[in-house]
Amino acid sequence: MQIGTTRTRGAVAAAGVLAAAAAIVAAGLASSQASTPAAASHHCVANVGGSGLSAAVVAHNGQHIANRTIATHCDIGIYVGSSAKHVRISGVTITGAHFQGILAENTSGLSVSNSVIKDNGLHTLNPKAPKLPGSGLRSFVGQSFGISLFGVSHARISGNHVTGNGRGGIGVMDNGANNPGTITQNPKAALRGSSDVVITHNTLSANYNGCAIVVATQNLGGHLSGMVIRHNTIRGVGMTKHGPDVGGIVVAADLPNSSVTNAVVSDNSVVRSFEGGVIVNSEAPGSHTNNIAITGNQLRRNNFGKQEAPHTAGVVVFAAPAPGAANRLVVVAGNSITGQFYGIWSSGSNALHQFGNHISVIGHGVRVFRG
Repeated sequence: MQIGTTRTRGAVAAAGVLAAAAAIVAAGLASSQASTPAAASHHCVANVGGSGLSAAVVAHNGQHIANRTIATHCDIGIYVGSSAKHVRISGVTITGAHFQGILAENTSGLSVSNSVIKDNGLHTLNPKAPKLPGSGLRSFVGQSFGISLFGVSHARISGNHVTGNGRGGIGVMDNGANNPGTITQNPKAALRGSSDVVITHNTLSANYNGCAIVVATQNLGGHLSGMVIRHNTIRGVGMTKHGPDVGGIVVAADLPNSSVTNAVVSDNSVVRSFEGGVIVNSEAPGSHTNNIAITGNQLRRNNFGKQEAPHTAGVVVFAAPAPGAANRLVVVAGNSITGQFYGIWSSGSNALHQFGNHISVIGHGVRVFRG
């Protein structure tokens, strides 16, 4: 998620999100420029998937895109649309895309491995764009990551180096009437969740203004399930000229009646994130997470921006004061949490079970806070 969109708790109501979608539609199409990359030559394919965005490479069904550099000034480096199933991307370097390094939507069987996704999304912020609710960022798209997976199932994201991207690292979201990654919106689009997505052995740093790894709903009644986030390394670099390196791993049900179920956040290392090291939250009426396991992670010096808890915090579990908003079963076990004022910070309607954690707090800190 981009900073502020869910960081100010309870601020993102359904009306605000729907207003954001309307503003995006009204903004019109983004301008696309023909590229003159140093390492490879690509023209921009306009309006890929009816998105209002251009792409350097448009994947085809069953295609293997491998061992190449895509240096581009298109809006997207590689676009994987609904007609492209079982696409493999490996050994690729993607840099310079204005919005997303990779945008995959409404597809399945995708793998992205052993690739470098760097310095993309640095043009997504635009002073002429409408303000996004919650964050106040000005952009024509609601969400924009180095690797964006919206309405995707059976995907594997492994062994990639994701750095220097302008709105976040790796994002997994649902799709529908609000398409978080595009300019052009379709209010009649069918709701499509994301499921069975494994994010493993990636390294992430300096992904500005957005989370390092996030799985979150973006539509009314949206749903995500079967998420595995394991053995990733996140190293924050603090404040930069592009904005804060937000970092963190987020599991979030953000829209009314939306849900995230059966997610594992295990054996990751998260250090010096602007927000909490691992965050689980339910933001809106009827939204909930269920069966979330946070185990074996190394968390240190996170939430220096005091985004969720009022001090530095390793694990944050938050349910907004909204009817039905709840985290129904969150297990926090076997983690090493050091250099934090709060080891675990919890607020709202949470079924939180914590045990076997090594927690070392600083100052007059609190190992486990329940608000």
